[in-house]
Amino acid sequence: MKIGQNNIHLTDTGGDKPALLFVHGILMDHTVWDQQVDAFSDTHRVVCVDLRGFGASSSDSPSISMEDHCDDLIAVVDGLGLRDVTLVGWSMGGSIAQVMGARPDAPFDRYVLVDTTPQLIASDEFPHALPGEAAQQLGGLMAEDFAQGCAAFCSMIEPQDEAVTGRLTAIAAATNFDVAMTTFATAGGRSLLDALPQISKPTTVICGRNDAICLPQASEAIAAAVPGCDGSVVWIEDAGHAPFMVQANAFNVALRAAL
Repeated sequence: MKIGQNNIHLTDTGGDKPALLFVHGILMDHTVWDQQVDAFSDTHRVVCVDLRGFGASSSDSPSISMEDHCDDLIAVVDGLGLRDVTLVGWSMGGSIAQVMGARPDAPFDRYVLVDTTPQLIASDEFPHALPGEAAQQLGGLMAEDFAQGCAAFCSMIEPQDEAVTGRLTAIAAATNFDVAMTTFATAGGRSLLDALPQISKPTTVICGRNDAICLPQASEAIAAAVPGCDGSVVWIEDAGHAPFMVQANAFNVALRAAL
């Protein structure tokens, strides 16, 4: 889909069913949701996008804000004529969903926030995040050797399932370097705490119990702060940052319940 100056790549199962719009995390692409496409295409119109600058989507600048991504997603919903749309956002995609949920023009009926956080780097106000030193170390490794940095990052996403780790590493290493580093620098230091109380649409928070990137305490904080959530987190046991890949059946059960 041509949106502004950019080509946004997406997959769409089509039809006039209620829609699921899946949004991936940083360094990733739409293929991380393959098991959800298979599981939900019988009951929903399933759309998976490559965010601007990631996967097969282009970007006319490496500087891309969460608001830019929100504008693209609204254009996708309008352009495809989606109805009764649920936005499922993972990690950075979940942060984009938090920004979206606070917008009065958002065309979404509900949100599912998957292993995400309102703030990636810890502060006195929000301690439930990664220490700044760890983020700086990872950023330095990526700047020095991008492929090695991607491998390190993806081993944090999934430290046990080598097949999933390898697949994620291959996706990450294909990301445009400038887009990746600029996104880490801008999105990584941003706080979305003020957006959470503005999310009034029905919201479900799902988190892998062993997430080492977006810490489980962050999901608990989101669930407690979002008016559209009942205050509880749906936990996926024996899973880290990507439960929809390593515990797909359990995740799909949780997502179907949320719908």
